[in-house]
Amino acid sequence: MKHYKLKATIALLILTLCICTVALADTDVLFDKVQTAVKENMARTISDKAELEELRIVKGAEYFGGGNGDMTVQSIYMDGYSGRNKVIYAVYLKDRSSKTVNVAVEASYDVFAEVYVTARSISRGEVLSPDDYYTVRQKLSKLPAGAITDKGQIEGKILKASVTDGVIIRSNYLLSSATVKRGQKVNVIVSAENVVISAKGILRGDTMVGDAANVMCDLTKKEVSGVLVSPTLVKVKI
Repeated sequence: MKHYKLKATIALLILTLCICTVALADTDVLFDKVQTAVKENMARTISDKAELEELRIVKGAEYFGGGNGDMTVQSIYMDGYSGRNKVIYAVYLKDRSSKTVNVAVEASYDVFAEVYVTARSISRGEVLSPDDYYTVRQKLSKLPAGAITDKGQIEGKILKASVTDGVIIRSNYLLSSATVKRGQKVNVIVSAENVVISAKGILRGDTMVGDAANVMCDLTKKEVSGVLVSPTLVKVKI
């Protein structure tokens, strides 16, 4: 008798487990359909760089029970915000008999963007080049104020202050490239193999920072050609 009761108990447990598994599978199937619809709507209405982080059922949880896995998403629309980066969606579901029910879900999301990080220590007055930074993908909500997300805002710009490597480049770190007028006094650094010479000179013509520059050296009274790397510095390689 005890042996029979044990078998009956085991059979009942197995049956219960199977029922729960089927119900859970149906719930997951329907939830996945809603989740897919939310992601597609977010890409169209918020940003194609928006990524869903969490989806929570706020109305109609009973429709996600067992046996509803064959329901389909008939329509979906944004029904307001419930906080920062949180959107409420109204979702209309349709079953096999074409009966429509309404549920509501809350989608928590974030938008990702490319930002630019210094690849080396860069000194004040240097002009940024593509070798000076690399791209990383970050959540907008986690970015520091002024973080630059457009590469066009970096190229050719001058650093206001020295920065170390691994720093997210911000707009307040940079100056726009500027034209330095003819006659401007500049420092000149002449570098050759194992030799670096510092001198002073005068620009021979209007020059944009980052462009080639001709300088008349004060001491030698000779003209040299180099690159205007900041409004007050010309680097010459020989």
